[in-house]
Amino acid sequence: MLKKILTPILLFYSLQLFSQEIPSGSCGLLMTYDAAGNRTKRQYYCNNSSNRISASELAKTEDAASTDFEEVDALYPNPTTGKFYITFSKAIDNAIIQVLDVNGKIVQQLKGNGTRLELDLSNQPSGTYFILIKSNGKIINKKVLKIS
Repeated sequence: MLKKILTPILLFYSLQLFSQEIPSGSCGLLMTYDAAGNRTKRQYYCNNSSNRISASELAKTEDAASTDFEEVDALYPNPTTGKFYITFSKAIDNAIIQVLDVNGKIVQQLKGNGTRLELDLSNQPSGTYFILIKSNGKIINKKVLKIS
């Protein structure tokens, strides 16, 4: 008898987890996968709306919100021994670029324009650095590894 009651309940919860829906008023992880089944995105999301939201619905709203934002096409070479380049899909205009170390200290700051930026960490010690690109009130965050 207990098995007959628990089976539909477990099936209901497993279907909810599989479809990656977040009920209204709760938070959880949404995973996005490519056609080969590889996870491409893991996002913690709080649903403050009155309806359930799924990973595909969230992706559609994010794509619509970010269509006018400059995306980074490439950051190379990474890891780097000093000089590295950042290329953008759209030209940036008067963007502020900051290079921070792992402690959050700004080690380099400059203004950039165009579709390609050149940065140099030759005078910095080996380690992980974070690149913050502030353009039109939005921020792009990238990571670069400097090796000797």
